[in-house]
Amino acid sequence: MTVFNARALASLVTVAGNALSKRLNVILGALLKVLEDEKDEELRSAIDEAVRALLASIQDLEGLNTLMLLLLGWSVASAAQAPRILRPPPQG
Repeated sequence: MTVFNARALASLVTVAGNALSKRLNVILGALLKVLEDEKDEELRSAIDEAVRALLASIQDLEGLNTLMLLLLGWSVASAAQAPRILRPPPQG
C-alpha cells in the first residue's frame, strides 16, 4: 500500500454509504494488516487516517454489527491495535 492509496481510500469510504458495510471486514482487515507490518511513519499516519475515516463512515446497523463482530473476533495480537486506532486523534 502507498500513502496515495491510503489517502484515496480515506476519501472513498466517506462517500460509500451503506455499501461500505458489505466490504467493511475486508477493508478494515487489510488496513490493520498493513499497519501491523509497516515501518514508514508517513504511510502509518495515512493508514491511521483511512481507518478513522472508515470507522466514522459506518452509517447503518449492518455496518455497526459487522464492526462489533470484528472487534470480538480479533486475535489477542490484533486486539492490541484496536484501542490505539479507536482513540481520538491528537489535537493540534
